[in-house]
Amino acid sequence: MNNITAKIGSFFEDLEFEKDEHRYNVGKQYLSSVSKLINSFHYPFQRDKISSDVAFRRNVEQKEVLAEWDATRDEACARGHRVHDFGEAYVWDRTLVPSCKQEEAVVKFWAEMPEHIVPVTMELKMYHKDFWYAGTADIILYNKKTDKFIIADYKTNKDLFKNFKNKKLKYPFAYLKDSPYNKYQLQLTFYQLLFQQTGFQVEDRKLIWLQRDGNYNMYSTEDFSSELKYYLINRN
Repeated sequence: MNNITAKIGSFFEDLEFEKDEHRYNVGKQYLSSVSKLINSFHYPFQRDKISSDVAFRRNVEQKEVLAEWDATRDEACARGHRVHDFGEAYVWDRTLVPSCKQEEAVVKFWAEMPEHIVPVTMELKMYHKDFWYAGTADIILYNKKTDKFIIADYKTNKDLFKNFKNKKLKYPFAYLKDSPYNKYQLQLTFYQLLFQQTGFQVEDRKLIWLQRDGNYNMYSTEDFSSELKYYLINRN
């Protein structure tokens, strides 16, 4: 397993990540992130218009609605980072004590992991050497029975499936609802395209939805490799 981990790491060893700017580069070449690529598949959130409508319905000032939204976003972002950091560390140190219910869900997830599924690496930063984009996968797992890999990501959303007025994603995914779940399906497929450059095979892409009651839901996501390769080829 150590040899496999070393091979995976060495394949992407020339990738650099500027944490403050959340920016990837190889040498002097800056790369698009997976999150920016996914943004091209959905319409921008009409923050001003929708917040104005909400304020009118609630009979409050628009700035009050915007302040509530910003506070909710900031809290969710801080909590998500904290839980992800715990999840990354807990894999290698099972003595760590969770400080919230979603961290308890992390502990439960690993406690229920089958023995033939083992962690390989966490927070794997990868880039594509033809399509020039980059991203970071939370978890890479190895299936000892199949000799294949699983890419997994923790999610801490309150609602994975929320959708506004049945809005759809953009072409070529106009048949999919614009929801966090569907965007995450694309995210994991983008990671699969990155990881498979190493020569190893991916058998599944898992979303680990960490619940606020200490439980978790795990979803096997769809493989959109064909559509995303077509998009990347034409993008370049």
